[in-house]
Amino acid sequence: MNKDKNFSLSRLIAVTWRVLTQVSRDRRTIALIIFIPAIIMLIFGFVFGGQAKNLPILVDNQDSGQTIHSGLNYTSVNFGNKVLSQLQADDRVKLSEGSFESGKTGVDNGTYYAAIAFPANFSQVLLLRNAGQSSSNVSVTIYIDGTNPTIEANILAALQGSMQNTFGNGGVVLDQQFAFGGIQFSSLDVSIPSVISLVLTQTVLLISLIIIVRETTSGVLSRLYTMPLSALERLLGYSLALLILAMAMTGVVLFIGLEIFGAIVQGSFALLFLGAVLYALLNIFLAVFLSNFAKNELQAVQMVPLITLASMALSGLLIPVESFPGWVQILARFVPMYYANKLFEGVMLKGYGIGNLAQQFIILGGIALLFFVLAVATVRDRMTD
Repeated sequence: MNKDKNFSLSRLIAVTWRVLTQVSRDRRTIALIIFIPAIIMLIFGFVFGGQAKNLPILVDNQDSGQTIHSGLNYTSVNFGNKVLSQLQADDRVKLSEGSFESGKTGVDNGTYYAAIAFPANFSQVLLLRNAGQSSSNVSVTIYIDGTNPTIEANILAALQGSMQNTFGNGGVVLDQQFAFGGIQFSSLDVSIPSVISLVLTQTVLLISLIIIVRETTSGVLSRLYTMPLSALERLLGYSLALLILAMAMTGVVLFIGLEIFGAIVQGSFALLFLGAVLYALLNIFLAVFLSNFAKNELQAVQMVPLITLASMALSGLLIPVESFPGWVQILARFVPMYYANKLFEGVMLKGYGIGNLAQQFIILGGIALLFFVLAVATVRDRMTD
């Protein structure tokens, strides 16, 4: 049969109209087209609305001050207190006061990002130097979490800016000590844990959704409905098969991160693998739940960017959660990737054991169970029109 090879505007319009008409009849697709870009833009707009701020630090001001004699007048100067006031006014940090040792403990357990100590002779040395009576410098000790270069840079900038505003340049040497093995991590080291979370979210969720929805579109599911198979048995069967695939994907992700890129693992590799498998299982159960609402593979695939991009923005992968507006910080606590990032960073960069990470394991396990219960509650056990 010969076809008219001449270009026809009417035929082009007919095809365009047919596609738009077909889409317009699918309310779920229309909703995804409208709401996914809107939600993603709103989330990233709120998250990137400002720089990193409200980073918790502890300062131990041991400065005893210095009295200046001018004739019959006496003036007391305490540069430590002045720097402290400058830091309190800087919204990049959220300052607490206490002992340096308690601050170091706080950095080690994740309460603070840095502990800073001003020595007892802080004002004395600076005054003698400014008066030209000494060329000595005074040492300020900072014990800092080096697992996030952005956070580290903002805290150092806040400290240096506060000192410069107080007494100008010079006279102070920073004795910088790094927590978690005394290592100053590279950008690659600190990014790998978050990349593992992101890749597992994207790949496990996407592949699981496609596999499950394909069971429906290919007609396999309709045949399963005729078998003596309960909905729970079917979902567990899907989940077990997908878990085996997810363990293989987890192995690939960890192999590339550790062997090819040389990522650091200060803690237990077994604990890291267990955490990665648990997070993969969580995404499998989420996929099983979402598959109950997707009529075709297109709708299934459209769900993934919303979840992945929202997780990236809210989990602290791009900007510390402490920098978000208060209500966004609350929202971030409901994002599974937030806890996965904490878990992977804890094992790989901080050398945490199960005792330090029990909360993350319990929360991720609880979310996984919740998604599975929701999947069972919403699954169809028979064909519907």
